[in-house]
Amino acid sequence: MRIRFATPVVVVAATLALAACGGGSGSDSSTPSDADVVVKAVVGFLWEKDAYTAKAGEVTIEAANDSSAPHNLHLLDSTNTDLGIKLDIPVKGRTADATLTLKAGTYTIICTIPGHSAMKATLTVS
Repeated sequence: MRIRFATPVVVVAATLALAACGGGSGSDSSTPSDADVVVKAVVGFLWEKDAYTAKAGEVTIEAANDSSAPHNLHLLDSTNTDLGIKLDIPVKGRTADATLTLKAGTYTIICTIPGHSAMKATLTVS
């Protein structure tokens, strides 16, 4: 009887598959952020704060995931138009950021994953 061990192949394949899932502009770093606005997803399908502020002009927004559920961050203007940034933070510890030019006004930060509708916060830009 001949026994074959496929375990090393399976482990390598699983490792490569998991590594491929983490694409995008995120990182798992705990280094302090240079972002103008840091928005953290926390347990309970919520953002850490209800309101954030920034100065008009070029604004860097960082999304950080402090919960075990996947999240994303979209920014809406005062007419509820999505401004086109989508920051994916699929696992705890993941961060992603984007820089965009914002005029003074009120914006809404949301997560568009079904069931995460409570994840709304206000960004006031002055």
